[in-house]
Amino acid sequence: MDIKHYMTQDVVKIDPDMRVTEAVDLMEKHDFHSLPVVKNNSFVGLITENLIKNKTSSAATSLSIYELNYLLDKTTVKEIMEKESQTAPPHLQIEEAAMLMVDQNITVLPIVNEDTNVSGIITYKDIFRALIELSGYRSGGDRLIIEIEEDKVGVLDKITSILAYENISISHIFVNRIEDRIEITIQISEKVGDKAKEALVEEGYKTSVINE
Repeated sequence: MDIKHYMTQDVVKIDPDMRVTEAVDLMEKHDFHSLPVVKNNSFVGLITENLIKNKTSSAATSLSIYELNYLLDKTTVKEIMEKESQTAPPHLQIEEAAMLMVDQNITVLPIVNEDTNVSGIITYKDIFRALIELSGYRSGGDRLIIEIEEDKVGVLDKITSILAYENISISHIFVNRIEDRIEITIQISEKVGDKAKEALVEEGYKTSVINE
């Protein structure tokens, strides 16, 4: 699934010369934890809530609250922003974005096109939302969990044929390999999980139902 379907496209961008206190105000106003920094329409860095907290905590031990506020008010975004922030192109797949964020241990990923313009931003919450949508968890109906002990060509085709014969519509399918077995998760469109389970068990498939 293309990342553009899940990223935030209406991105709030800030100038590197903006004061940190102004950036904090913007984060609070929009309930964001990070903001892309742009100069001449080009992405130049990322400022995050954690960077600001680190700046604050490092100075807190030696400054009074008044001195600390004064320091932050005089500090510009470019002084503490992450200049080497990881970015991704708009054509990235959502799975690739998730892998990149895990590998780089990051929670936000600016989406930057070939002209270095910021076209969007994706966060770990967007990844979770994509997982929920791709699994069909909120689509209604029931969920079948089918355990396959031996992987064979045509297994999935046979399972879907059994459900089709029972006039049971499938909305989403997930196949997960767990050690020496396979777990097939099927989201069906209606509340007929027990009927589906009965048909599958009759054909020898170990099946459980999650009634949502």
